[in-house]
Amino acid sequence: MAKHPYQQLALLFYRVNRSLQYLMTLHLKAFDITPEQWNVLKQLQEKDGLTLKDLGYMADKDKTTITRIIDSLEQRRALARHVNPNDRRSFLIYLTQEGRELIHEVQPIPDKVNRMVTCSLSEEELFQLRKVLFVLQTQIVYETEHFNSEK
Repeated sequence: MAKHPYQQLALLFYRVNRSLQYLMTLHLKAFDITPEQWNVLKQLQEKDGLTLKDLGYMADKDKTTITRIIDSLEQRRALARHVNPNDRRSFLIYLTQEGRELIHEVQPIPDKVNRMVTCSLSEEELFQLRKVLFVLQTQIVYETEHFNSEK
């Protein structure tokens, strides 16, 4: 066991994230969709008509990765690109009817996986976990910005 509570914290976060992504991948495989594609669909469900740059930021993916994901979902007819009326050099990404139907069909799977992995936590522990993770994410963003400003 670690001597200090912060020892190996990053490794634990990494392992939990990788394990959750793998479990989600296993469950989404029947729908021929990846967790990354699911994330993009959910981002568009929240706010349709995003630019590639904005969607990449919201999905936490670099330009190459988000382009690959969008290409794949576009081939599947789950989304469509339309010329941005404010900048003809860029596109706005929209869900199609097929994309909305796919979200409706797949939505029970992530919900099920989330319930499975948190079944041993009480409701209060879940709220506390979300709160702690939010605080950590906020601090990480702050530290990242601070680190980059010192260079």
